[in-house]
Amino acid sequence: MTTTSAPDLHTSIHDATRGCKGDLLTASHAIHALAEIGFEEFESSRLLSGLIEQRGFAVERGVSGMPTAFVARRGNTGPHVAFLCEYDALRGLGHACGHNLIATSSAGAGIALAESLDAAGADARVTIVGTPAEEGGGGKIPLCHDGLFDDCDAVLIFHPSDRTASVQYALACTHWEWTFRGKAAHAAGHPDQGINALDAFVHAYNGISLWRQQLRDDARVHGFVIEGGTAPNIIPELTRGEYLTRARDGEYLRTMNTRFRAIFEAAAQATGCKLQLDERETYLDLRSNPVLAELASVHLAEVGLIEDHVIPWERTGSTDVGDVSYAAPTLHPEFAIADDGIGPHTHAFREAALSPRGEEAMLKAAEVLARIGADVILDPHVRQRVRDAFLTQPEHRDAWKGSGA
Repeated sequence: MTTTSAPDLHTSIHDATRGCKGDLLTASHAIHALAEIGFEEFESSRLLSGLIEQRGFAVERGVSGMPTAFVARRGNTGPHVAFLCEYDALRGLGHACGHNLIATSSAGAGIALAESLDAAGADARVTIVGTPAEEGGGGKIPLCHDGLFDDCDAVLIFHPSDRTASVQYALACTHWEWTFRGKAAHAAGHPDQGINALDAFVHAYNGISLWRQQLRDDARVHGFVIEGGTAPNIIPELTRGEYLTRARDGEYLRTMNTRFRAIFEAAAQATGCKLQLDERETYLDLRSNPVLAELASVHLAEVGLIEDHVIPWERTGSTDVGDVSYAAPTLHPEFAIADDGIGPHTHAFREAALSPRGEEAMLKAAEVLARIGADVILDPHVRQRVRDAFLTQPEHRDAWKGSGA
């Protein structure tokens, strides 16, 4: 192994990132146009993994039982840094969360870091992981259960936003699917013979709405109806939909989930309907590694980006990167691709994910993530600080035990 310094490698990373700019932008545009939803990202996964494979990575596809997941590896010994790709779109909104940029930034970071390390003769392992279904489905969770991240010194990913910050906050979250089943009848002629499944949901909806007043400020509960009836002259016999419950920590989310279930069960009992309530995947809260965050702040400034003032836990959502942060030291910074107030999950943000500003943010994110990875790989003192910070996180290894499990 030859001796090289982090600043030298940072320069090499900059050149390598810009060197694959054309391929990254082409892939970003294609993934944005495909707009494949969770666990159906077949073409996006093929396209992205193929690009990475052409850059000298050994790619394994269909990992952890997920056809659209992949793991790309380069290097056999030494410190280990992983980059996470996301490429699923939102149902009905396409890439309004900018996953086309997340996919290509992590691919670019991994490629640039690996090529720079090879040129310097440094022993290290660089992994790029294709993770499906972040927008519901939790593709990172099976990867965590299979121990993919257990030996990583750092796991890195960026998120497009309307602000730039070294730390992103994310709530623990449970995804629910619900169905009320009643009995159809003529709504005017024989209403007494029906059992109204829409009434059951209205009971549940009102119960949720009343409950919100007693929730902590960091908690959220929200959902929608997929099916609420078929005609105005028929008593609805079936209603179904989805909800999310969220909280800053898993313990409070467990308490919320118990109450959530009780509200839906009470609605079924009050109306005579049958209830099917499925507690789907749960995302853990995101625990950003403070040492990696320090490095991110340094490199954001060095690539010419100014961090915005962010109030902790304000304007936050949820991500299965939280599960990764319980398995290995993790960082998920935000990079602005749009003006303040133009946030994710909007039509305007979908267009920002294809804009020149979004593309430049993606390239700078790739460079910043790769620079952080270089610092971790080259400096054993940094690696130890990162590891120590991870190990001192409270309950860092606790597994989720869902209230319905």
